[in-house]
Amino acid sequence: MKADYVIKNGRVIDPLTNTDKVQDVVICNNRIVDAGSEEITCGHVIDAQGCIVAPGLIDFHTHIYYEGSGIGIKPDMMIPQGTTAAVDAGTSGAANFMAFYRSSVVPSLVKIKSFLTVYSGGQLDPKLCEDFTPALYNYDRIVRVVDMYRHNILGLKIRISKGVVPEDKGLDYLKAAVELADKINNQLGTKLAVCVHTTNSPMTAGELAECLRPGDIFCHCFQGSGNNMVLGDGSIDQGVLEARKRGVIFDAANGKGNFGVATAKKALAKGFLPDIISSDLTNDKFNMPPYDKNLVTVLSKYLTLGMDLKAVLKAATATPARLMGMEGQIGTLKPGAYADVVVLREKQINFIHKDFKDDALEANTLLVPQMTICSGEIQFCQNDFWL
Repeated sequence: MKADYVIKNGRVIDPLTNTDKVQDVVICNNRIVDAGSEEITCGHVIDAQGCIVAPGLIDFHTHIYYEGSGIGIKPDMMIPQGTTAAVDAGTSGAANFMAFYRSSVVPSLVKIKSFLTVYSGGQLDPKLCEDFTPALYNYDRIVRVVDMYRHNILGLKIRISKGVVPEDKGLDYLKAAVELADKINNQLGTKLAVCVHTTNSPMTAGELAECLRPGDIFCHCFQGSGNNMVLGDGSIDQGVLEARKRGVIFDAANGKGNFGVATAKKALAKGFLPDIISSDLTNDKFNMPPYDKNLVTVLSKYLTLGMDLKAVLKAATATPARLMGMEGQIGTLKPGAYADVVVLREKQINFIHKDFKDDALEANTLLVPQMTICSGEIQFCQNDFWL
């Protein structure tokens, strides 16, 4: 067999296949292949000795409507950080989704799926707040956009926070968004989820979670502002626990204001791990420490918090791939998958993570990307790697 690349001597970790061992990864064209007992000829052998070889990372909560939103970043700027697929978390709405799709999704190397904010204008700028009044839903336009882009749109997005929704109507607004998703699903035969921003909600985390269906996304699950999932006695809100049993998905979606060190420590101590670890990157924090710098830094945070490396990687590979409807295609190194690969070095270095209150989390482990391969092509290589 003639291969384009063979990655040798690395510790291959693939949570989907429960792989954690030193083995070769063979790439032909844009796919991972199983060479079996065949002799391999390859002019490009990559020595990953001392490194982790993992599926390309999937950032399930980003804002990548570049130049169309005041918070958007350019999707392919995430590639040097090991990200090969991403989900835009509702930066656009029904009025501008087509422009977002054509300008950001189509030309990007990063594989992108999307949520559609129920407010037609989307998230245009931090100082232009959305209006989630259900009477303003442009139902016909939303249905048209979802129908046209059903291959891309995963669900609907709403933010339930003080200052964004009236405090006495937050639950009504969330229920209206869920009802909207149900109505569209019944009409089009789609399976739209609802993603709800929960930071500084006017109601309890349990009350929010009780509104959600299996597959819906409770994002910013470890936020520490106002009502959060950890109660005063250190226990997890029962409504949150029941929602997890029903199949509601809990996404860390770090951001700058959407993570609390104390909340995360207490939740993890109770065994409540995030289903997804994502960045919530926007242009005011992208590549800037100490809050949210990039996805690999956020993943490193959870190693510091005591999560197992394989569990951390699963939350940024296999789980989001499944929720994107791309299980077996991305987020894995199994034969037949797209050749999206990241080579990581686990570096011992002292540094500080901070949360929205500037509470510090002292860290000594950082995952550092050495190489990123997207669909079989090397798109990033650290200058001192593969010499």
